[in-house]
Amino acid sequence: MTKRILGYALIFVILLALYQYVNTNRMYEKMNEKIEKLRTERDDMSAQIEVKRDSIDVLINENIDLSYFTLRHNAEALEYFEKYQFTDDLAQYIEDVIYDKNSTKNDNPLVPFSGMDGVFVVDKVKVINHKWALCSFTDGGYWGEMILSYEIDKDKNLTFETVAELLYNKYTK
Repeated sequence: MTKRILGYALIFVILLALYQYVNTNRMYEKMNEKIEKLRTERDDMSAQIEVKRDSIDVLINENIDLSYFTLRHNAEALEYFEKYQFTDDLAQYIEDVIYDKNSTKNDNPLVPFSGMDGVFVVDKVKVINHKWALCSFTDGGYWGEMILSYEIDKDKNLTFETVAELLYNKYTK
């Protein structure tokens, strides 16, 4: 009887060991597949990250190129204003003065044209350096651009002179 019990126990242990071996082997294969899948995803993500880094570098270089002609990034032009000891953002101040000349009833006095579909207002300003500003203007139907020359005194009074202007043809659909 003990031989039978031992025989059944031995068969049970062998079956249990066989089950564990097969089950562990399946789990091992699944884990290896999962690891390979994750490695492939990691490699794909690394490639995507590299592409995005290249794109970011291109955008940074483009931004540097675009900000070249701005007062904020022009050390020589900013040095010109150091004698006035402005504490405010000078470019923003100049932009605000130009925008403040817009009116709902009259054309902006800086725009050298009379509004045809309404009043001409300055809608975009870029201060280029310590002497010039580039402006875009529109009356809702017509639009144009102009280069303004400006002078500023110690009291922050600005005087403007139109250097060049351009009025585009009306856009029709």
